[in-house]
Amino acid sequence: MKPGSLKSGFTLIEMLMVVAIIAILVSMVVGVTKRIDDQRKERLCRSTIAIIGNALEQFRDFRYEYKSTDYAGLTFPLDCNGYDPMTSAFTYNLRDTLHNALYSSNSLDPPNITISPVAQHDPSYSGSEALYYILSQVPDCRTTLEKIDKSLLTNKGIDKVTDITITITSATMTMTNPFTRIIDPWGKTLRYDYYPDYNDYTGTLIPYKDYRDSAKRTFPVITSAGPDGKFDTADDISNVK
Repeated sequence: MKPGSLKSGFTLIEMLMVVAIIAILVSMVVGVTKRIDDQRKERLCRSTIAIIGNALEQFRDFRYEYKSTDYAGLTFPLDCNGYDPMTSAFTYNLRDTLHNALYSSNSLDPPNITISPVAQHDPSYSGSEALYYILSQVPDCRTTLEKIDKSLLTNKGIDKVTDITITITSATMTMTNPFTRIIDPWGKTLRYDYYPDYNDYTGTLIPYKDYRDSAKRTFPVITSAGPDGKFDTADDISNVK
């Protein structure tokens, strides 16, 4: 080796240091990117809930009032979160909710409402489905709902492939449409509820948060499970402060 020549290349320690620095930088970038994405999704979620709230306001002005806690007669919007779409027990199921909201109870030609395939329907979809379907029957509300990002509307079943449809059959017509529900940007179906939940309809109130107390609820509650996908946790997003 000639005098004055310089060593070339990296030692193992130097290479490890470079790798460690790169790993730290990558983790920082990933963390910042995820935070930015979560903030974007949170803004989208809040704006979607606000749109639903506007549609509910229009719906109230159009025909209904949000104050009765009596299941007798027409008291939409009902809390049908968790109802089985086909079970007729207690008559408080999703089919009856839709029938009572859309058709007179003394109709001479009561339509038959079916939701299929039942095997692909999760009862937790019910509140969001009923909410979207009934609001969409009012022209002004339907126009407002069209502002919702299309990526947050779906009628896919449990397998995320099969389409869930609703068919209304009467003596004069048969109409089949997608049974659409609203999901949040994290892919979880929005929870919609209004009335307090009762144990087996015996009148025993199941305790929930204060906002689920019927005495304090003056407007339907729409809730996203937030980034963690779990309801009733700190990151929930709803139209209740």
